Amino acid sequence: MDEQRTFRTDRLTLRPLAASDAADLFSMYAHPEAMRYWDTPPHKDVATTRALLERMIANPQGCAWAICLAQNDRAIGVVEYLGNPGVPGMGYILHPDYWRQGYTSEAVHAALEYGFSVLGLDRVELWINDENVASQRLAKKVGFIRRGRFQQKYHHHNAVHEKYVYGMYRHEWQQLAGHPPASTPAARFYSLQPILLVPDVEATARYYCDKLGFSLSFLYGDPPTHGAVARGDWTTEGAQIQFSQRQPAGPSPAVELYFFVGPQLEQLYADYSAQGVEVVRELATMPWGMREFAIRDCNGYLLRFGTPG
Repeated sequence: MDEQRTFRTDRLTLRPLAASDAADLFSMYAHPEAMRYWDTPPHKDVATTRALLERMIANPQGCAWAICLAQNDRAIGVVEYLGNPGVPGMGYILHPDYWRQGYTSEAVHAALEYGFSVLGLDRVELWINDENVASQRLAKKVGFIRRGRFQQKYHHHNAVHEKYVYGMYRHEWQQLAGHPPASTPAARFYSLQPILLVPDVEATARYYCDKLGFSLSFLYGDPPTHGAVARGDWTTEGAQIQFSQRQPAGPSPAVELYFFVGPQLEQLYADYSAQGVEVVRELATMPWGMREFAIRDCNGYLLRFGTPG
């Protein structure tokens, strides 16, 4: 046992996960309620649980703990840093026999302290199913803030579901603990907006609004030399595109835009077809798992629309 990674809370011990925990954790991973929002179906046998634990343990970038009651060493759940590329992700699961007693939030709180203080993480992210109200409540309780959302589909589910992204910065954790931030937060990138060079800004904006269902954000100049359109439910989400007058007139650059949309992709395809939009790739499921189609706009730019297949 790695004593440096073992720590205790008021009621729990968090110790490094072991393959031998499979016998204790199988009943949790086999429980339909515990696995309701999981990315795999409930386990059928202990061997499946052991294989999962071995993958978690073998991940050199990850960090997984067995959640145990303080009075014994029997695992009743797992909390982990996923070791994924990009934003550090956290996951947690607890046997339903121990739900509604505050154990998960206690374990997550301890793992966050370790992550920010020992591992030196600058932020931590959770992905939570939109229907998993209990997990969302837990995230807010320990200090996470909802940052966004996206669509996802599990291979064992028939329908796409929505995932909420919750996040916490290290300086936010330090403030919650009553400590001044150790350093100034780095500059944040909130979004990326493409700027398409077009021969006629106003005509292009009208095309996107009339044919593709966007709304006009702004037009600048008389006649307009710059503008923007958007399509989405909220100001901070969805697709936003800017247009700028191309000088001198010439061919459009070789640029493709990919739009991630919800489960209404079939209807969107039908709408665009009915509008007489130039479809260059019919709706189909791709080998990499996305269902998508492609059109060409009034200036020749290729626009691709997709959703998890």
